[in-house]
Amino acid sequence: MKVLATVVVLAALIGLAAPAHAETPAQAYAAALAALGNGADNDAIDRMELLADQGVANADASLLRAAAYLSRADGSGAQPGDLGRAAAALSETLLLRPDDAEAERALEAVQAEIARRKSKSQESVVVRPRLSRAIATLLPEQLWATLAVLSSLAVALGIVLRRLAKKSLSRLTGTVAISVGSALSVAFGSGAYAAEQFRVSSQPAVVVVSEAHLTNELGRQLPSKRGADTTSVPEGATVYVHEHREERCRVEWGSTDGWLRLSEVRLLAAR
Repeated sequence: MKVLATVVVLAALIGLAAPAHAETPAQAYAAALAALGNGADNDAIDRMELLADQGVANADASLLRAAAYLSRADGSGAQPGDLGRAAAALSETLLLRPDDAEAERALEAVQAEIARRKSKSQESVVVRPRLSRAIATLLPEQLWATLAVLSSLAVALGIVLRRLAKKSLSRLTGTVAISVGSALSVAFGSGAYAAEQFRVSSQPAVVVVSEAHLTNELGRQLPSKRGADTTSVPEGATVYVHEHREERCRVEWGSTDGWLRLSEVRLLAAR
């Protein structure tokens, strides 16, 4: 984990070497970097968490926060959930800057380390998202919409071609364009709608405790299951929050819905 922490710190330094964005408090970055360089992990974490509480949504800030948690997780002052919070910060970095290959590799390494540690006590559980969510996230929402518009244009061109064409081959071409374009319009339009609904109705979050147990609305733990329907959510896992209620939230975990305490997850900021 020392190598991983070093890689992430370097990535943060590279990102922060450029001029800070106008809305980003550069002094907080500098102070946090200095604290991290001096081994004051807690100070660096406090500073970066304060920025997050103030609503600062910046990929470099998230990356530096991940570096601080990884540094503490690798030291004698490690606290439960440090790796999960580092995974949350890296996931947030990728939401804000999807093409950050360094953050993506670091997230994979953190998740692998969590799985390695977890395997000492019990089998690591990995769940897949629901089929509808998996399909909707195959493409960005705007790309779904763009493809739907292009398919609609193909339908329009097919209609025009059928009406103006004098030869049977041209009319056949128009018919094919209408048929194929209509089918693609429905498919791509459905994808765009599903992606938009998932975006507005749920928010990604990462579990930041060693293990969280899903409960029902009354707070009673759901019956234990295995495999894809597990009700135990491991540290560093991504869930989707659908609603908040006091200190609890209703989440989607694979094919299972349940309730967790808000203190057990870290809600991810997005652009």
